[in-house]
Amino acid sequence: MSFRTPARREAFRIVRFLFALIAALSFSAHLAAAEPYLFPKTPDGGPEIRDALDVAPYLASWKAAGLSRSRSLATPATANQEAYDVRYYDLDLVMTPAGPQVAGTVRMKATVVSGPLTSADLDLAQNMVVDAATSNGAATTSSRPPDLVTVDLDRPYLTGETFDITVTYHGNPVSGSFGIQTVNGRTLIWSLSEPFGARDWWPCKDASEDKADSLDARFTVPTGLITASNGARISATDNGTIAVSRWRERYPIATYLVSIASYPYTTSTDWYRPTPADSMPIQFFNFPESVGAAASSQAKVKNMIAAFAARFGEYPFLAEKYGHAEFTFGGGMEHQTYTSLGTYNESVVAHELGHQWFGDRVTCRDFHHIWLNEGFATYTEALWSEANGGTAAYFADININKFYGAGTIYVPDLFDVDRIFDSNLSYNKGSWVLHMLRHVLGDATFFAALQQYAIQYGYSTAVTEDFRDVCEAVSGRDLDAFFQQWIYGEYYPAYRSAWTSVAAGGGFDVTLTLDQTQTWGLFTMPVDVKITTSTGAVTFVVPDSLASQTFTLHVADPPSDVAIDPDGWILKTVQSPVVNPTFTKSILLVNGVDWDTYGTEIRSSYTSKAFWGNYTIDFWDHFQEPAIGYPTTLPDPIGHGPVPPSVLGNYRCVIWAGNNFNGDLASWYDTPILSYLQHGGNVLLMSRMGDQFLGDSLRNYLGINFVPGSQLFDCIATRPGLTNLTLNGTQSFNALFDTVRTRSDTQLLYTANANYTPDRGIGVVREPVGGAGRRPKGGRMIFLSGRPYRWANTALRNNVTTMIGKYFSEPIGGVAVEDEAPRAFGSVELSAAVPNPFGASTTLRLALPRAGTARLEVFDTGGRRVRSLFAGRLAAGAHEFTWDGRDDLGHPSGVGIYWALVNSEQGTAARKLIRIR
Repeated sequence: MSFRTPARREAFRIVRFLFALIAALSFSAHLAAAEPYLFPKTPDGGPEIRDALDVAPYLASWKAAGLSRSRSLATPATANQEAYDVRYYDLDLVMTPAGPQVAGTVRMKATVVSGPLTSADLDLAQNMVVDAATSNGAATTSSRPPDLVTVDLDRPYLTGETFDITVTYHGNPVSGSFGIQTVNGRTLIWSLSEPFGARDWWPCKDASEDKADSLDARFTVPTGLITASNGARISATDNGTIAVSRWRERYPIATYLVSIASYPYTTSTDWYRPTPADSMPIQFFNFPESVGAAASSQAKVKNMIAAFAARFGEYPFLAEKYGHAEFTFGGGMEHQTYTSLGTYNESVVAHELGHQWFGDRVTCRDFHHIWLNEGFATYTEALWSEANGGTAAYFADININKFYGAGTIYVPDLFDVDRIFDSNLSYNKGSWVLHMLRHVLGDATFFAALQQYAIQYGYSTAVTEDFRDVCEAVSGRDLDAFFQQWIYGEYYPAYRSAWTSVAAGGGFDVTLTLDQTQTWGLFTMPVDVKITTSTGAVTFVVPDSLASQTFTLHVADPPSDVAIDPDGWILKTVQSPVVNPTFTKSILLVNGVDWDTYGTEIRSSYTSKAFWGNYTIDFWDHFQEPAIGYPTTLPDPIGHGPVPPSVLGNYRCVIWAGNNFNGDLASWYDTPILSYLQHGGNVLLMSRMGDQFLGDSLRNYLGINFVPGSQLFDCIATRPGLTNLTLNGTQSFNALFDTVRTRSDTQLLYTANANYTPDRGIGVVREPVGGAGRRPKGGRMIFLSGRPYRWANTALRNNVTTMIGKYFSEPIGGVAVEDEAPRAFGSVELSAAVPNPFGASTTLRLALPRAGTARLEVFDTGGRRVRSLFAGRLAAGAHEFTWDGRDDLGHPSGVGIYWALVNSEQGTAARKLIRIR
């Protein structure tokens, strides 16, 4: 679907009204019971934010919490509010810890856009008390519809006229958008109004699409407090009883970005110098206890501003300031011209600064399009990495943001609190849209488009189509398909490739077949194809849009390899099948847990051999070696990053300790796990966020369906030989599934009982009848939900030893005896080729138990397709196919080893072929 018409905005207003009504009911009990203003540093109590590059889950969790707090009193824009455009606010407010916490007068100037207008509606929470009102300087009457204050104007105002009103009021904000608390024995006053919470503590037209042209604010607070707010500070005094500060914002500002932070701060000033003759203050307001911790990241802010100004255009509030004000909110909030900050993680600091361009200068018109705020800010984290560490650092950062799951970036359901601030979709995948668009347009055009977008919609609001149209105008390209598939569509393309080459035209023609194998729709993308030759590499770009396309590419020298999007500019998977597994080795243990973030926990797990028990292992690490080295219990790693098929196929079992934090999920997706299982390998996956690891194909392979829930409080064993697992830390962000499986050969291993009715499944094993490939006890997969480093080490060690021995039949310290009889990877059968070895030709017998589609192909040992023998639909029963030793172009293939591989709806099977002279 595409949204081009203004009617969508009216629909949003209706939805927001219903949304607010339900929210008020659903959150009232929670808000009444919750401690009102004190929030822990991380939503799950874990250490994820420390030194992390991927801060999206952390920031999104806090934004979602803020949304639920602030919108419980939200009301839709009234017809009256639609009839005027706000020009100016003046806040003169007194903040008192003893209460009323907020009291004062707010002035509003607005221009009538649909007159005549005889009254003006302002949003204001119902619990706040209105004391008086004026219109054009004269006292007037007002009324209080639910969560509004309606001020009667001194006369009817016609279209184009400007009215001037004030509201004097007092009260104690209750919804959580404003707070007064004690921190370190001192008073802290703070606000966080995104998206509809400004009305909780001051009367206004609380709609992000209507920015005031300017704002003045005068805050009176108890003596000793130092106040930070938007714009430039005009004055600040403290007479020993009260402290008064005045702030002036002369750039347009949305109501949810208006803020106060007041505390006995330690203040400091740095300077951003856009030219040698000009400078802008950067003002920091830190808790005294945080000065040391904040120094490193805050010293980089001026360089961050310079880096972003080079990419997006000059800092948008140059005539005023930028800065930070510390508060107890766990993440950060991009209040205009200064960020309210709860951590000094460098990626968070960059993210919130990036919002000054995208979120503050250009604001998403409604929260359907929140990615225009959060996806852009997440992308600025990668650009800051690039500014410091070059291309490698940029890709390291952006690759952490990969998301392969379901859901559209466009937010379809504004009733779902967590869906708006979804870290996977609004933040991470949103950043990947910009990453991909950068390559589609090229650097110069892409950044020119960003700058034009910031200019054209600067100090205003925008939706996705506005950004798309700017990109089209700057580039001269039709980008409708790009935005349609990535913003309003789901998932990603899954590519499969095969290639042949032949001498031609003084060089070589490479014939590439590129398939899209996903079931959720096709993607139109320019795809980089890198061909490695005897003298170097050549990169082509092919316009791929069909389920299967063939391209002929010419190179000067003999090709040896063809890679699809090798640099990673597309959110995708590329199928690299395990073609000739040997299964000669026992166990490969893969680490996907970040050493820096989880150092003590993960080192303890590895020191106690919790993940592999009594077995001997080889080791592979997604991450690089930690600075202090590996635990002595681990052998040296044989590799890093994704596990290639050639390595994977050597092992009978793979144990994967995952976490989906700082990029390990991408390595899982780039490792051919399903192909490995189908060839007879066994896999034990232990990870949090298992729903992200187990896409549709692996979830169906296991025969499970995920259900709501994420926190684990226990782990109850359900099979003989296994024991209950106890927790040694918070088990959050986990995938739970229905205890009823969809496959008869799948058994439940563990359940979560505490806090769940009915019980949830958290451990499962599938044992395919007859095994897989050449292994009668192969193709088995175990999934244990939960952070593996937060199960008690000894219990997990004992259970892993039992699972590997009982379900994978892997001997401890011995050599497995495998049944070498030919077996299918499913129900399909591929009999031995006759003759084999062969010279001129050989015949294969393919048998299907029922009619269906099948593809029979010949590959060389490097995974390159040599010949397609059949692709289409076959009747049930046996079918014979002959290979004459030639490739798809009719040229003789060389002497050597080849593999015949059949893929069908009913399974997969392979046979080794040996060609002799």
